[in-house]
Order: sequence, then C-alpha cells, then structure tokens
Amino acid sequence: MSQFNAKYKFTEEWFDIMIPVWSELFKDHYKTPIKSVLEIGCYEGRATIWLCENVLSNQQVSNYDVVDTFGGTVTESGMVGTVDRLNDDKSFIKSNFEHNISFFQDKIPFNLHQGYSQHELPKLVEQGNQYDFIYIDASHQSDDTFVDGYFAHKMLKPGGLIIFDDFGWKDPKKPHENCSPEVGIRLFFSLYSENYQPLFVNYQIGAIKTI
Repeated sequence: MSQFNAKYKFTEEWFDIMIPVWSELFKDHYKTPIKSVLEIGCYEGRATIWLCENVLSNQQVSNYDVVDTFGGTVTESGMVGTVDRLNDDKSFIKSNFEHNISFFQDKIPFNLHQGYSQHELPKLVEQGNQYDFIYIDASHQSDDTFVDGYFAHKMLKPGGLIIFDDFGWKDPKKPHENCSPEVGIRLFFSLYSENYQPLFVNYQIGAIKTI
C-alpha cells in the first residue's frame, strides 16, 4: 500500500524500497537542520515529496534546487513502461513533478534547472551555491555519476549529507561496468575518503562530509 496521498501524480514507485532506510536515517542518525537541498535527478518527485513531508516540514528551507532533463531515458534495460509513456506524452515527467511540488511551494522555494547535470551543476558551483543535503539519482552511467558526485562535493557543506542512489543497480542487459553507477560511486569515495564518514551502504550509499 502506498504511503503517499492520492493527490500526488506518480507512475513509478522506485523510491519506496528506501523509505524504511531514510526514515531511520533522519530519525536516529542525521538530525542536522537542512536549510538547503540539491536534488540531481528527480523524475516525478517521489523522493522529493517524501523529504518534504517527513523531514523538511519543520525546517526553515532557504532553497531547494532540482536538476533534471525531465526527459526520462530510453537507454536502460527495464524502462519499457517509461518509454511507452514518453512516446505518448513527453511532458508527463515534468508535469507530474510540478504538480507534486505545488503542494509545498508556499513553504519551500523550489528552483528547477532543466538540462543535463554536467551542464547545470557547474553553473551552480560558479554561483557559489552550498547545500546541507545533496541527493544524486540521475544517470545510471558510472562516469556520469562520478561527475555528479565531483560537483556535489564542491557544493556540500561540512557536516552535510550526501546520498547516491542506485549503488546496487545493474543493467541486466549491459554488463559493462560503466553501465551502472557502482564504479563511479566507489571512485568518488576512494578519492574523497578523508572527507566522508559513511552512514549506510545498501542499494544506496549515504555519508556525512566531515571536512
């Protein structure tokens, strides 16, 4: 049974397997106030809405930046339903996302940056943006995921939280290591091992930036 109100528009439930992990994380392990958020890859906003309802509802959020192409993907195995919907209506992802966040826009200032993350993130770095929480759930390519992490590292505040999605995801039809995020995420934490304290490792990886 869905934990989300029927007023929201969703076609996928990919995030739901992480709800118990996030619930425990924000209840017992990470209680630092979150005033600024960067979400890299949002799809229809299922993680966004969970965060708004369960973590940010009592916070004084100054900005919530979202980077996404809002175009979905047709390159990964297991995306048949999404591809079919995109063929029928290429705007449904952004439309659903905007509908879903509309219930929070009086309290949370969302800023949508539509485009590829490797183009949009350098702009945010140049603007001097800094964040308390960064969630990375965009491309499933290892090289792309590392690049997202690279720019995220520059913008995450000391004491801030970073979560990479899809660490445990494998493309069943594309075994090459660049066709899943794992190698890119491992490389990120190898290069920045002195900067992060791991919080959990399962399908996702979460860590606190220490320095």
